[in-house]
Amino acid sequence: MPVETLVDGYTYLVLPDGESAQLSTATTGGLYHQDTRYLSTLEWATADAALRSLQSTLQSPAVTRELLAPVETTVNAMSGETVPKHTDIVLALETRVYEGAGCSQTITVHNHTATTRTVPLTVHFDADYADIFEVRGVETNIDRTVRTTVSQDTVQTAYSFENNGEQTEYTTTLSFSSPPDSLSEHEATIELTVPPQGTASCGLTVGIDGADPPTDTEQPDRNRPIELPVISTATETYDDVLRQAAADLAALTTETEHGPIALAGTPWFVTPFGRDALITALQTLPVAPALALGTLRYLAAHRGTSTDPITEEEPGKIFHEQRQGELAHRGLIPHTPYYGTVDATPLWILLLKETCTWTGSLAPAEELAATLADTLDWVYTASCTGPEDPFIYYDSSDHALTHKAWKDTADSIRNTDGTPADRPLAVAEVQGYAAAALTDGADLLTRLQDRDVTPDTAEPPDAYRSRAEAIKTAFTNEFWLPERSFYAVAKTGDGDIVDSITSNVGHCLWTGLIDQDHVEPVAETLLGTAMRGGWGLRTMSADDAGYSPVSYHAGGIWPHDTSLAALGLAEHGYADEAEQLGRHVLDAAATFKDQRLPELYCGFARRDPPTPYPAACTPQAWGAGAPFAILRATVGLRPDKNGHPTVTRSSDLFAASVIDQLTEEAASSTRLAETSPND
Repeated sequence: MPVETLVDGYTYLVLPDGESAQLSTATTGGLYHQDTRYLSTLEWATADAALRSLQSTLQSPAVTRELLAPVETTVNAMSGETVPKHTDIVLALETRVYEGAGCSQTITVHNHTATTRTVPLTVHFDADYADIFEVRGVETNIDRTVRTTVSQDTVQTAYSFENNGEQTEYTTTLSFSSPPDSLSEHEATIELTVPPQGTASCGLTVGIDGADPPTDTEQPDRNRPIELPVISTATETYDDVLRQAAADLAALTTETEHGPIALAGTPWFVTPFGRDALITALQTLPVAPALALGTLRYLAAHRGTSTDPITEEEPGKIFHEQRQGELAHRGLIPHTPYYGTVDATPLWILLLKETCTWTGSLAPAEELAATLADTLDWVYTASCTGPEDPFIYYDSSDHALTHKAWKDTADSIRNTDGTPADRPLAVAEVQGYAAAALTDGADLLTRLQDRDVTPDTAEPPDAYRSRAEAIKTAFTNEFWLPERSFYAVAKTGDGDIVDSITSNVGHCLWTGLIDQDHVEPVAETLLGTAMRGGWGLRTMSADDAGYSPVSYHAGGIWPHDTSLAALGLAEHGYADEAEQLGRHVLDAAATFKDQRLPELYCGFARRDPPTPYPAACTPQAWGAGAPFAILRATVGLRPDKNGHPTVTRSSDLFAASVIDQLTEEAASSTRLAETSPND
């Protein structure tokens, strides 16, 4: 099952799965910040026994409260009448995570007897400073020496390394609310005197790199870089899903010098991903314009400026993934950042155009005109460098990803007979992103030229428009599968068509790539039982030999994927069906722990309950963004010329008051767009 996490921006705590309340180096558990594990062991116990988790309640994405009892507690043992069926001691453990500061714990002992009890507690701790890639299984020959200093009520560990003359040091400081009865490098003992039917507490903070986590447990969560409105729906159950999605997205957003950007998701991807951040910002643009602006600015500041075959950097290219741990510092992984994706760059242009539209202002395009020119040139050039067609292709590389679009696992692109497709590949949704980006980018250039803003582009606007039309025409001619009344998922560099039925084509509906004559059969296939099993849109048709309901990219259901298809369906006259898809996703979310939308879940039919995918990231940014895209699709939400939201469709899924909320948001959007992040 997915591991439990607490997250606050770049800082997060991974809690072991199952019933264990402890963290140990033998698991992936620990306190992480910017790809480094600052705390690898944190184990509470009583003097006589380890502790069993009875219940854990998520109070916010960064706060949990857990009830524990000694592990020897029994209620049904059959070894005689002397076996107690009563627990004298119950403990409550509250854990909070703070971005850039670390975490805190308060443990409260409840004495359920008629006499005063002295309860000895021990806590074991350790810090290994492992890089997240090592935790995930990457082997290195790094031999870390961790230094430890013990004082009256604190233990500090430190680790440093030097690379290319630059010294980097990490520190972890454990501090107790009162001096422990004994304290060593890896263990503290605390004796609490607890009155009859009363409580006693002690506190522990874990500070990282010299920071001090707050000790006031009543302190609210930090001021978030973004604030999402509370969205009212038709049912209290859906309200809970929307509230949790908003809380998760806010918790996964970090503030940068360029503005806010969403980090992809816990536990493995708490870092900026170009594609994920851009799609999340597109999903939530009407409710969080600040996120869109921050994302555009951050990715523009880190766009490619040179050519590097290892990181796959190219001028104008938007990165795929950025890492900040020791392996990245040492150059042992290419994620500094890594640019191995072909979809983030056109998605950046789409977000820029949408941001200008939804804020009713051309100011973002004026501010980012140089990046617009660079990204347009990259998309145009990429569409000219493959075989003799206008498609954007990618090939595999020895040092990083096999596939360089959103379905990036090794077996994600398959033929209908289940065999993996050979690279190079031009995948369907990337052609949709590219054609829309070239068109939208050309339109922005023209509008900028009318204001005497003339960024230096390699081609005039009409050349980009012409290329977009060439992509659309070639896509219709070459990707269409007459025998399946659908579009292929990809074309190989040898000219072979990868003929499986996949959700990728739903993205093509969203971007307007689908020929009008083919919209109806495409919609019918997407909405058929082989693709729409009842909990959302499967990534691959159940009729294809490569399908499995328990598959990351060939049968599982991704909420963000379904939400983009819903936007496309609604745009082409299938709003009722889009709403039904949206309800299916919300129904699934309502069954999951904490009403949380994960990265993905299994693609079983509705006769089975929604089934978590075992290794899904939860929470995950574009999963949390999906309900807001569903809102857009369901009520036909569009901006007027001033960027104010207008409704083009009635629906009983969302309350009418939602539009009033969004109108209030829009009132400040234009001012926001015209303000630089440093003002």
